[in-house]
Amino acid sequence: MIDTPPLRPFKPNAPDAAGVISWVHIGDLHMTLAGEHNHRDLLLIVEEINAVLADSVAFVYIPGDVADKGSVAEYEVVREALDTLKVPWCSIVGDHDVHERSFANFLQFMAAHTHYRFSVGKVEFFALNAFDVPDPGSFILLSEQLVWLEDGLKSLEHDRSAVLLLHCYPSDLKQGGGELRELVAQPSVRLLDMGHTHYNEVANDGRTLYTATRSTGQIEEGPAGFSVTNIDGPVISWKFLPLGTLPAVIIISPADERFITEQTIEALAVKGSVCIRAKTWSTVSVRSVVASLGENCVQLSRIAESQVWQGELQDRSLSDGVHTLAVEMTDEAGKQATDEIRIVVGNAAYHAPRRAERDQDNAIEAWPERGLLGTQLGPNKFGRKW
Repeated sequence: MIDTPPLRPFKPNAPDAAGVISWVHIGDLHMTLAGEHNHRDLLLIVEEINAVLADSVAFVYIPGDVADKGSVAEYEVVREALDTLKVPWCSIVGDHDVHERSFANFLQFMAAHTHYRFSVGKVEFFALNAFDVPDPGSFILLSEQLVWLEDGLKSLEHDRSAVLLLHCYPSDLKQGGGELRELVAQPSVRLLDMGHTHYNEVANDGRTLYTATRSTGQIEEGPAGFSVTNIDGPVISWKFLPLGTLPAVIIISPADERFITEQTIEALAVKGSVCIRAKTWSTVSVRSVVASLGENCVQLSRIAESQVWQGELQDRSLSDGVHTLAVEMTDEAGKQATDEIRIVVGNAAYHAPRRAERDQDNAIEAWPERGLLGTQLGPNKFGRKW
């Protein structure tokens, strides 16, 4: 048995020097034994985060299903890896974490509480427990936790917003799902970040965004890796980074059309000049970052003490509509990375897709450049029944 040290108090880092809140999501680990593929991948993920992302993200998030059978031995393997992270990390409860019908092991190794909240800048994060009854088949949020969340959302000041961390979509809950969906629909809730699906997915129901990152331990589609989510003022961006594919760049402002809701179109549609911001990661220094929109290009400048690059395009030739914005970065080793989004110019150019009643039925189409393969190979849709 490993002599696992006590949990360190979780205190996320502040937003970066550019004011951007970024976090890393490592998908469901389903840890079993040391030396298995998911353990090896976790060690590589930790190594990559420490080497390249540690000084530019607020925290690392584990969305539940940490230990495949919820055993002490499995949690010990996970903690040995996570304790080497140079970034604060947090975790929530998944169905596999309560296979022993108890929270005891999770509370000993992963978190001081089954649900809790924390702040990063002007965003309040609510880490929820979808298994108030510690049984892997329960998928239950009881009234006490729902009241706690409701009170927490009511307490937010007008300039603050919320992100919910949950193991699954609210529609997967067998009890408390309806009440949670009402809370998720509140304007202050901008995003719900999940695991459970085993595949990467982004959904937009017109009010709220939902992001799910593929499993690390039960792989059915694509390579192992992790996602990075960014909040840059009113704009949310998300991208999955497969292991070993650095350098990487993510356009963090303006917003991609697929991440705009009916509630945010007024703030996120481009009007006049375009302020472009991108966040980069590389094993060496970044030499240049260039943005292109139509026939115009602009060299972005790095914001001091951050990985964020910024520039402005004055393009009066852009008509109202949807246009492609591309960014290319080059590092000192000559390696390049690109990102591309669709921006909406003018409010009237935004045409919301037809929205479904169930949250997960609003998943956006495949977007391979962001890690959304569209195959949805996992136990929730088209994968194996793990």
